[in-house]
Amino acid sequence: MPPVITHSHQRRRARWLLASLLLGLTFSACQTVPTKTYDIRQRAFLYQPGTLVQDYQEEYAYIEQRRNTVAKGESNRVADHVPTVKTIPPHLTGLAFSGGGIRSATFHLGVLQSLHDMQRLPQIDYLSTVSGGSYIAGWMLAHLGQEQDDVYGNLVQTMDQGKLLDPHQDFIAHLRHHSGFIKEGGFWEGPKLMWGYLWRLIPYYMWDMILHIKTPPEIGNELHLFTPYEDRIQLTYLRGKHETPLVRLNRKDADAPYLIINGNLVNRGRPRAYEGESNRPYRDNYNFEFTRDYTGSDGLGYIQTAGFGLPVVEAQTEDGKPAWFNPRKVVVEDLTEGTCHKPRAERIRADACIRLSQAMTASGAGLDLDSLVEEWYRNDVARVLLRFGTAPFNINNEFQTWNYARRFNTPVTTVWDYFLMMTVQRIWPDTKSRWIEITDGSFYDNLGVQTLLRRQVSHIIVGDATLDTTWQYDYLHNLQKRMKSYFGEGVEWCGEIPEEHEIVWYRRFWIKRPDGTPTVIHYLKPYAYNPTLFKKNPSLAAPGKIFVSADPESGRPLADAPLASPPTNPTHLDGNRLLAMIGDNQARERAHLAMKKVAKIVEAPEGKEFPQTSTVFQWYELEEFEAYRHLGYLMGWAYLSTLELSDTELTPAAACRTL
Repeated sequence: MPPVITHSHQRRRARWLLASLLLGLTFSACQTVPTKTYDIRQRAFLYQPGTLVQDYQEEYAYIEQRRNTVAKGESNRVADHVPTVKTIPPHLTGLAFSGGGIRSATFHLGVLQSLHDMQRLPQIDYLSTVSGGSYIAGWMLAHLGQEQDDVYGNLVQTMDQGKLLDPHQDFIAHLRHHSGFIKEGGFWEGPKLMWGYLWRLIPYYMWDMILHIKTPPEIGNELHLFTPYEDRIQLTYLRGKHETPLVRLNRKDADAPYLIINGNLVNRGRPRAYEGESNRPYRDNYNFEFTRDYTGSDGLGYIQTAGFGLPVVEAQTEDGKPAWFNPRKVVVEDLTEGTCHKPRAERIRADACIRLSQAMTASGAGLDLDSLVEEWYRNDVARVLLRFGTAPFNINNEFQTWNYARRFNTPVTTVWDYFLMMTVQRIWPDTKSRWIEITDGSFYDNLGVQTLLRRQVSHIIVGDATLDTTWQYDYLHNLQKRMKSYFGEGVEWCGEIPEEHEIVWYRRFWIKRPDGTPTVIHYLKPYAYNPTLFKKNPSLAAPGKIFVSADPESGRPLADAPLASPPTNPTHLDGNRLLAMIGDNQARERAHLAMKKVAKIVEAPEGKEFPQTSTVFQWYELEEFEAYRHLGYLMGWAYLSTLELSDTELTPAAACRTL
């Protein structure tokens, strides 16, 4: 006979369960969460040469050690702990790869191949990238190493840069096939991608738009369209390997330049880091840098990368006291136990480590109407009204994570935080927000040059593969404004910015800081004369509108090739001139093939937009992929093979003017 359960028994059981629940809640509330303290570094808003060694000491130390290793002909991994430096390494060199989606990634792959074939890649110290440029830079850094564990038996990493950049090896073959993923991935690849976007729209709009609630990062990034975008980048450029931690970059191979991935901090306004905010420069937005050592922006400071993205417990002053302004340390929940820099098998909570794929995606997440409104309108009232109007249509493809530069988590401040997030900060996020949001770096500096100028890099090679069908050179003009705001009065620009509608595929500029320190910039822009593309812009093809720059930018003496309208044969597609410059037989054969491939795509129906193909849908046919890669290879050889990377090039060969 089953036991009889009386009402008194039920009441006692209910009270016991309630007591157990309360005891459990009390225990969990009293339970301490393991924490770890990381440094926050504040860098000067304006140019201060005396602070550079302190600001970038880890990067300079890595570069010094890498130079010594390359000079000895070694290829050993760089140590995790490198000695401190007291001076800036001389003649710093850098590559800056612009945004531009797959167009930029593929063109700059060709540039990397040309630099490798001319044995100049080991001379490059920095690699600063934005959006599509970050795709190919992340691809290169992720595949340099000794972790080779592909389940299909493919070689997924190598210590040999030559093998990595060899067009006949599996690494580039993977890019060829996945750049056209909707076809190469099979019939269901396209619908699967679209479904990844579509199912997120409903919960995202209900939660984020209708309720106006910001979700914690681990939920918010899953709901936002950031996640399927990241999945696509992982598949195309990282072979589905999404767990590569950012802190492991530049620790595996001594031949790799120091990587800086640039994004844009959506949280605008005066910086939270300083108490006397009125005397600090007001910025609409801030460049956001991802590196292996420090990640952050001027508006918030730069946190040690191992601590970025972890739940924040408290921000502290230098002596460990709670900080509301100017934080120098941050206490976070120790989810990873400091293992992100270790090999994969030794990591704890690897999903909590900020990953290379997240930095690449944040740098290129361009579908964000909020940021476009900020760029289009400078009037504050107009911005607020338009942000209200565009909010229901905002794609919000940005990366969201904890704001490491402020303290919170007390009951009162938590309630106040949520009130602000559901009201004013929903429309106007600032540096005081509970979470930070990072989006496409093109909204700050789409060339990735300013971050190199800040580090006093003296030789910069810039690839500008942005969509520019009418040749406006907007990002060069924007760079001048950024330079003036950072370097202050007295900064000079030597050499003229191309006029609108002038075709420039190579040009040199010089920058002289107020203290006289020079930088030379070698500017490349993808170009091949395409009659079909010119017919779509008849006003540009009119006599005197489109023309080729004179020597030395065009690579020809003016007497031999007067200004043409429209241009017909750029230097890098002139076999008689280019092939004679290449001494290596294998490289000469590659260049000869590249000319044929570029000419073929220009003359074919699928090349009607080349080299200004839109990247809205982010995929290319195989022939189009090859044409962009070959064009980068040809332009690298044509304009970069004679660089000296010495003091000789730093003397301006053009008139200077104060910005």
